[in-house]
Amino acid sequence: MYDVVIIGAGPIGLFSSFYCGMRGLKTLTLEKDETYGGQLTKFYPNKPIYDLAGIKEITAKEYIECLYNQYVPYKEKNPILYNVEILDLIDNNTHHTIHTNKGSFETKTILIASGNGTCIPRKLEVDNANKCSNILYNLDNINKYINKKIAVLGGGDSAIDIANMLVSKNEVTVIHRRNEFRAHEESLINFKKNDGKILTPMNIESIDYDKKCKALNLLNKDTNENIKLNVDYVFVSYGLMPSNNMFNNILKSDINGILVNQSFKTSNERIYAVGNACSYLGKVKTITSGLGECITAITAIHKYIYPNKNPIFYSSINKITEN
Repeated sequence: MYDVVIIGAGPIGLFSSFYCGMRGLKTLTLEKDETYGGQLTKFYPNKPIYDLAGIKEITAKEYIECLYNQYVPYKEKNPILYNVEILDLIDNNTHHTIHTNKGSFETKTILIASGNGTCIPRKLEVDNANKCSNILYNLDNINKYINKKIAVLGGGDSAIDIANMLVSKNEVTVIHRRNEFRAHEESLINFKKNDGKILTPMNIESIDYDKKCKALNLLNKDTNENIKLNVDYVFVSYGLMPSNNMFNNILKSDINGILVNQSFKTSNERIYAVGNACSYLGKVKTITSGLGECITAITAIHKYIYPNKNPIFYSSINKITEN
């Protein structure tokens, strides 16, 4: 029987796997995809991250590798199992049994670190958009795009980060349906400094289609002006749509995720949730806050499993002190 089964091997799941190893908890991590990293690996590998403490700038792919390398010393004792589909969850009063396509596992506690569950990008919903090979939903290789006319659709951090990565070698236009942006102001300032163009508030009415998208036909929502923007590529960054998550159906939740208390315990005393999977008053959905949630939750799990043990705290140079 495991002390903890972690659901998800994204950045929060990877760090949880590592920290469970540090706390001496017997752990198994279940991941639905064929590799670790979650959405950062699948959708945003080249997206720069600026808001991690002590790191000026790092790509999502590089950061995931840092987290995985941190976990590696514990991978033999606390493995990650990939391509796992959870079929059922049985509460046995003292522990849980998780039935999956890869077998059944018994565990004293569960830590949900699966973000929003299985996600797919929100699509550009205009005629023929799904037929266009040059309408893209992630930036896989920045070196493919030089001297191109590129439109980036969206107003969040992901959209502006993609625009900033492309603007130095391309003609980039950001198109957003509102005048206000959710992206960090500094990112917008940098984009404008590099001669990036912004069109707001715009609806995309249609596209000119001839095997590929040749142009976007836009409507200014304030002035009713029609604008045609010629493009070589379009990057759509409208966010991700979460699929149904079975844990939301068995645990108390709201529209933002699974409800937790100050120890990140859910409505079931042996199930905890961290990262974008959880919801509480004042929740901030960033990687940094999720990492802190892991430590609090795993400390609470350790106390639940070993109530008579004094807490152990580890410094960055692996010295151990006991209270």
